[in-house]
Amino acid sequence: MRSSIKKIVVFIFLTFFISAGGFAEIEKKELIFPSGTLNSSHAPSIAVLPNGDLFTVWYAPTSESPNAVIWSSRKPAGLDKWTEPTIVQQNPGLSDKNPVLYVGDNNRLWLFWAQEKRFYKWPIDTLCGKVSEDSGYTWSRVRKLDTPIGVIPRTHPIKLRTGRVLFPLYVSWNTSSAMLASEDDGYTWGKLRYMLYFFGIQPTIIQRTDSSLFALTRCGMWPRLAWQTVSYNDGRNWKEQVPSNINNPGSSLEMIKLKSGNVVLAFNDSKKDRTNLSLALSYDDGRTWSHVKVVENDPGHFNCYPSLAQDKNGLIHLVYSYDNRQNIAHFVTDEKSLAGL
Repeated sequence: MRSSIKKIVVFIFLTFFISAGGFAEIEKKELIFPSGTLNSSHAPSIAVLPNGDLFTVWYAPTSESPNAVIWSSRKPAGLDKWTEPTIVQQNPGLSDKNPVLYVGDNNRLWLFWAQEKRFYKWPIDTLCGKVSEDSGYTWSRVRKLDTPIGVIPRTHPIKLRTGRVLFPLYVSWNTSSAMLASEDDGYTWGKLRYMLYFFGIQPTIIQRTDSSLFALTRCGMWPRLAWQTVSYNDGRNWKEQVPSNINNPGSSLEMIKLKSGNVVLAFNDSKKDRTNLSLALSYDDGRTWSHVKVVENDPGHFNCYPSLAQDKNGLIHLVYSYDNRQNIAHFVTDEKSLAGL
């Protein structure tokens, strides 16, 4: 009798403990806002803020205008719900698109994006940025970065072990990959440097264990593989531009270095279309991919443009354009789950 009562007490305690947030919930998928709230929501970027909040931005038109604005939502640490989307960047008459977040020194949160205006039917993109000192509640004035027209962001900047910050970019008019470098944590940037000409856009970069840099780029041309390139001098020059072993139907991809030193990649594991959104895990700095996990595979429903971040507890957060851009989805996992452990 006492044994049965003890088991019941333990069961009730564990149930309460888990529901109260005692254990992290692994392998969870959720939509950031109710379906039908916004139109054509696309190209999200996620950041883990110093206080543990999750912060996500993406772009979508408003109901009043066909021009795109940048929206944001926050998932406060310890809570299980995203806040209602709010506009974080808008310039009437222009389209703000492809937002990218970067958490810098002194808890500063940077927002970068491309601002598009039309010359007849031709888009002219200008790279812009602003900074928040209070985790995204208020922002500085917008400033335009000193880059040629047609330079667009997509994936997170990374900070190297030397303190140098690299910002992966692409140039729309010549379908090339490029980057900027900052020696002062994003306040000023050097001249645009090309990484790969004509064969790939929207690069994503990691720093390998030996301090070299490894990049993958989107490419929709035959053989429908992402291209790769490496740098041995902190991004000043890029070499060994060849097709990788990663399938790519011409869609964005992103990889990040985990706290363990391993690498996770989010990509559409397809040569045909933007389906089969997957996560891959590498133990050798992206040379091979030991485990691949399918997150979304619904033919006819494109799920693409992933963005990755890892929090202090080791959870891996993936956001992406969901169901033909009808929403932004958030998927949570960890390294052990990706490895099938």
